[in-house]
Amino acid sequence: MGETLNINKSNKSTSIRFRIVVGSYEHILLCLSVTVSCEPSSEKTPIFQPIFHFEAHSLSIRALDQAKRYLVSGSNDEHIKIYDLQKRKEIGSLLQHTGSITCLKFSRESSKARDADGKWLLSGSEDGSIIVWRTKDWEPVAVLKGHKAAVNDLAIHPSAKVAVSVSNDKTIRLWNLMSSKLASTLKMKGRDTLGQSGHFVKWSFDGEHFIVALVNRIFVYHTRTAKLLTNIPFQSTIMKIEVVQLKKEYLITCHSNGEICFYSFECFLGDVEKLQPEYKLLGHSTRVKDISIYQDDDSKDSFLVSVASDGKIVVWSLKTFDQVAVYATSERLTVVSTMNENIEDLKNVKKTTPKFEAEDSDFDSEAEVLLNGTTASTEDLDTNKSLVSIVYE
Repeated sequence: MGETLNINKSNKSTSIRFRIVVGSYEHILLCLSVTVSCEPSSEKTPIFQPIFHFEAHSLSIRALDQAKRYLVSGSNDEHIKIYDLQKRKEIGSLLQHTGSITCLKFSRESSKARDADGKWLLSGSEDGSIIVWRTKDWEPVAVLKGHKAAVNDLAIHPSAKVAVSVSNDKTIRLWNLMSSKLASTLKMKGRDTLGQSGHFVKWSFDGEHFIVALVNRIFVYHTRTAKLLTNIPFQSTIMKIEVVQLKKEYLITCHSNGEICFYSFECFLGDVEKLQPEYKLLGHSTRVKDISIYQDDDSKDSFLVSVASDGKIVVWSLKTFDQVAVYATSERLTVVSTMNENIEDLKNVKKTTPKFEAEDSDFDSEAEVLLNGTTASTEDLDTNKSLVSIVYE
């Protein structure tokens, strides 16, 4: 153990170490520790160290997120599994949904994902509902009902007061997380959608806009007015979108042809006729299924980790936009999450996975209940004023 500490110390200025967790169609969760150089011209070989590899679900894994010491995974088996990464063990399952789990999102109480408070977990499902879980005791405190079909994706506003969701019912719904009520419904119809539903949704870095990805189109909405600003067609199927703040804000699109494209987000608000990716990453032979951004707190270097159906985990430097590491698995990968190497408390790690043990979460508590557990039953189509008051007042 002392030797490991010396290695980390000596490499601190030239290498970065972090963890990658991936899920697969084969029900597997795999965790790797990766060490990569932070020097662009370095010829150092990246080092991958397996941490754990086990069958986590009975069907394919579709969702993954992490906050502080906890990792959650969601599957077609309708279960949400909770893992304590410090002790390296599963601590329970959340079973309230009656459909496949499609998305999992922890609340973020700060601008840095590494410092996320994660006081709340939002889960979306093919049953059309979104459940808000209090991570202090993993109790459901609200069920957000309104979608008439599967919830495909959701995102929490940077203020943590509002969430947005997209569904196969061809609507975009905005939710007041302070009251657990429906705040707005936007119907996606007409020539602009070509009959497509929203598959992915993200907020811009400042929360002034939200971005919805359809099969091969991207819509950009203005948050204050809920008006559609931009409708951009793409030639290949969009498999994932992400927003990252580097020297400027980028919208990242992942595609079925293996491409990962970086667009200046400002261009989506300007002359979209000349829209071209500033960077294009080509590291997969098949569709890119998911990406995760890791930003190192010490060096401030950023990395993108991508996974695809080809079984490869590819690490990219966002300083040079070059590929810096590749790890080949034997599984068809579906989701990925990244986290700090220091997530684990080695003194508490056990070699075997014990049975479920109810434990108190180490999350700090705030007010007794932020979300009052009520659900929306009506659609408020004229909600611009109320949405602005929720987010900005």
